[in-house]
Amino acid sequence: MSGKILAFGEIMLRLAAPDGKSIRESNSFGAVYGGTEANVLACLSAFGHDTKYLTALPEGPLGEAVLDHLARLKIDTSDVLVRGDTLGLYFSENGTASRGANVLYYRRHSEFTRLDEQSFLPEKVFTGVILFHISGISFALSESSRCLAFRLMREARKRKIPVSFDFNYRASLWTTEMARGVLRAAAAEADILLASRKDLDVFLQMNREQVFQELPCRLLALRDRTVLSPNRHAVQLSLLWREGRYDMPEVSFPVLEKIGGGDAFNGALLHALLNGKTPEEAAEFAIAAFALKHTIQGDTFTLKERDVAQYQEKIKEQKL
Repeated sequence: MSGKILAFGEIMLRLAAPDGKSIRESNSFGAVYGGTEANVLACLSAFGHDTKYLTALPEGPLGEAVLDHLARLKIDTSDVLVRGDTLGLYFSENGTASRGANVLYYRRHSEFTRLDEQSFLPEKVFTGVILFHISGISFALSESSRCLAFRLMREARKRKIPVSFDFNYRASLWTTEMARGVLRAAAAEADILLASRKDLDVFLQMNREQVFQELPCRLLALRDRTVLSPNRHAVQLSLLWREGRYDMPEVSFPVLEKIGGGDAFNGALLHALLNGKTPEEAAEFAIAAFALKHTIQGDTFTLKERDVAQYQEKIKEQKL
């Protein structure tokens, strides 16, 4: 399908502690760049889509390094704002059998948080766009970025561009009480909702039937993870649409990397839907990408469609 997929969100520098070490114990860190919307675009670019990113970056070497990173992923950065001097960053540790994974954010004063409703011209950024993707994180970072996020969703809908919204709630960024009304309002602007059963219960406070009765949602993806052990997880997926639903059997998979799986799932699901796959085919393809990403270190998933298809076969044979 021709046309660009546009996403809005923050990209950060990730500093990862060595395996088995805590942030406090570490004196060296692996550096990569990532952010949920950028990761979704990276996945879609690898599958052959034209993609464009809206964000803000600082001037100087760090901002230039992020632009180089996005260029390697074939993501259009022509509308990225470059100004100021602060890039958001976060530290991560994988944890061990007795200690869970941990993420520590330093993003409160990044250039992204200073964006406001006038930062982008909708008539420019939405030209040639066929899908707009956004997550709940952009609504949590600052009041001004929240207002911009709402404006972009509404501008997309005004132009009849489908909107994909991932709840992506982060307890370290805001409380459930703060998030509930905001995320429900955002869901009311989306055509595709990417969520968990907890999101329905806690934020929307709706059952599945009410989602289609009260919101403009055309497709609801409910993905839930179960941690079986530090190195093995399981996932269960339900896709629901106005005419039906598909409940995929639970899949268990090995875990080397804990970050980026949800972004690979979102990218793969959107790719499959844009390419005319049935909901059942899209679900199975997206879960294969989700599981496969957990075997790849770093934030981004850049494998090809054939790689995911091969992993699908392994899932069917339970040879993971």
